Amino acid sequence: MTYRKSPQKTAATRTWQSFVTSNAPLFEAAAIPPVVHSSIDHFDDFLSHGHLDHHEDPSNFRVDSLDARQYEALVMLTESYFDAGYEWFTPLALRPADQDRLRHRFE
Repeated sequence: MTYRKSPQKTAATRTWQSFVTSNAPLFEAAAIPPVVHSSIDHFDDFLSHGHLDHHEDPSNFRVDSLDARQYEALVMLTESYFDAGYEWFTPLALRPADQDRLRHRFE
């Protein structure tokens, strides 16, 4: 028996890859390693915890390792993520003031 992805999963993967490509400058400016944006699940995990909590991460990347410029790029990237139509949740990787600003915009 062969394994086949559903058309919905294939489309979601393509959409995610397109998002990553179109936001590559922000991913790079925020110094986010490829493992963190390798899938929507990985990126959601990172935004939820400030690190990959439910996925293996050999880079050990954490939001608290970002400098001010990198953090601002992450905020812009997160805003772009929700603006692209991904389902809103409180991104605990961000500071409370940034969470509140985004909550008012996307909730």
